[in-house]
Amino acid sequence: MDEVIKRCFVIGPMKDINRLNTLANKVILPLLQPYGFRVITPDTGETGAIMNQVLLNLEQADILIADITGNNPNVMYELGIYHSFGKPYIAVSEMLDTENTSREMTPFDIAAFRYLTINLNDVEFSKRAIEPLLTNTIEKMDERDWFENPVTVFYNSPVAEIPTAIGLFKNYCKNFLEQLLPDLYSRQEESSDYLYPVYVYAPENSSADTEGFVKLTNAERKNLSFELLIPKHMYMVEHSYIKSLKDDNPSFPYAKARVIKKSRPFYLHYRKAETGDYVLADFPTVLATLNESIAARRRMFEKKIEALEWKILERQELERFARKCELFKSRMVSMHPHVNNKFNVVWNWKFES
Repeated sequence: MDEVIKRCFVIGPMKDINRLNTLANKVILPLLQPYGFRVITPDTGETGAIMNQVLLNLEQADILIADITGNNPNVMYELGIYHSFGKPYIAVSEMLDTENTSREMTPFDIAAFRYLTINLNDVEFSKRAIEPLLTNTIEKMDERDWFENPVTVFYNSPVAEIPTAIGLFKNYCKNFLEQLLPDLYSRQEESSDYLYPVYVYAPENSSADTEGFVKLTNAERKNLSFELLIPKHMYMVEHSYIKSLKDDNPSFPYAKARVIKKSRPFYLHYRKAETGDYVLADFPTVLATLNESIAARRRMFEKKIEALEWKILERQELERFARKCELFKSRMVSMHPHVNNKFNVVWNWKFES
């Protein structure tokens, strides 16, 4: 276990396993052994579901060698999965016995990236063709966070690192919503006090030692509600945008609030409803990460993809996030009926003075 485990996974058409083993054992293995790599193929390892084994090998591989000769669907599928990881790979293709070259028969999205022509009937030729790029790739493995392929170039990141509305909601739900609700409305067993105190920023009513915050009384908590503000545009949940609204608009209705839970404080906002009741609110600033990701891709492809397409993508992601919030609300109400009518999801929120 003191040695660094390094794996090279070699994939290719399985209908000719001898040919694949020639590529793996006679061409690739001699080139990688000096670097301490173990070279494996889909038929290496335990028996069982072959796709499970392939997926595990794709995940564990430090580098992939993909024989795309003949455009085998399984190989292309596996290569596409590996592309999503952003890990280094080398694609090779054998010159076919036709008037067309392998490049002309290779799908355009693969052909746009460099691949090497080999001849497995000439092992030494194939080794010489692969060695320079293989050596260069190994030298860069510890220097780069990810490698380019059709997927990572578009997203400017491995897929696993791309924020999505669904992925962001899972963390938002686990770390915020589930921690805050329904405890916000729970009371202590030994008294009528609420389990966790709520403080609102009201410097005109506070003392000098409370930093401008005032604790809500039990009476003020009776009709307290909570609203989750899903913005019309993602930039509207960024801290800088919210701060600018507070600084530039005296009529902006939201001020700072805190819910003090023993394990951690929750920082929110609040406003007063027309009835005079307090309404806690949260701008899901986690969406700002998604906004940055989409904005970065938009800058890269603004000349190739119409602005309307980016607006549709932004709208879809916000709607996906909102729908997940609605599902959470439904589950929360079914499990904790006392939360009913106290938790609202506001779609397309936008401040209008």
